[in-house]
This record gives sequence, structure tokens and C-alpha cells, in this order.
Amino acid sequence: MTYTVISHCYEDTFAIGRNFGPYCEDGLIFMLDGDLAAGKTVFAKGLGDGLGVKGTIKSPSYTLMCSYEGTFPFYHFDAYHLNGMDDFYDLGFDEFLEEGVALIEWSSVIADEFPYNFIHLSIIQGETEDDRILTFTAHGDGCKEILEDWWHHENFGL
Repeated sequence: MTYTVISHCYEDTFAIGRNFGPYCEDGLIFMLDGDLAAGKTVFAKGLGDGLGVKGTIKSPSYTLMCSYEGTFPFYHFDAYHLNGMDDFYDLGFDEFLEEGVALIEWSSVIADEFPYNFIHLSIIQGETEDDRILTFTAHGDGCKEILEDWWHHENFGL
């Protein structure tokens, strides 16, 4: 199951993430991919806002993981500097996937060996400099239900 949304600006991408927050369930994992400056962290900031996170959500590029408190614990990972799932396990990151909501940027680094259900989000450049094409794909039954519920209840008149 795949759904696509067009964002025309930073605020749209943030709003798409924020609007997803109320549909999240404990243990939900987002896997994000996109070029530099595609909007991965903007989506993460919006999702965090939708999860009730207070404070600033920043890119975990150099820390590899940031954690926040909200409706659920929110774990924001950056897999760019990892060499696969073995590094993910060695750092103990898998322990954070049991509860809360996890979002993993640069997920293609670990995707081939990733053993959990997840919603994959690909963000690519659209027709204009500010346009982004966000494509959501559910992997696993629970994720399909969440993605479908979100899709059918949100208004994407951006």
C-alpha cells in the first residue's frame, strides 16, 4: 500500500508530519529516505509536534539519535554513518524500537536487513525548488492499518 502527497513548502511538509502524530501507535517505526535538504528533518519536526514533543527537534546527524518526550517517547535516528544493521544493533538502537515512535533518517543504509514492520517515507524534489513528493509505503499489517487510517482521515488540500 502506497500513498503520495505533494508538499509545496517547508510548512506543508511540517504539517504533513504533524497531522500524522495522532495516528501513531506505540512501537510505530518510520524509515525515511531522501537527498540532503529534501525535508526529512522537517517531517520529523512536524511529527514530533503532532506527538506533543516540547522543545526543538534537531537533526541527529552527529549524535546518531535524539530522544524526546511527548504522547509517546519519540526516537529520532540518523543511519547515514552506520555500516548496516550490525552497527544499529551494536549501538543498542534496537532497544528503542519496542516502545514509542521511532523515525530513522537515511534508512536505506539498514533497510535490507531491517526485521521490523515500518512505514517507509521517500521524499524527492518536485517540479519546483520548493516542491517535495512524499511517498508513504506500509510494510506490515499494523502499519498498513495506520497508514490507511491516516490517509482516509486527513485533508491534503495543500
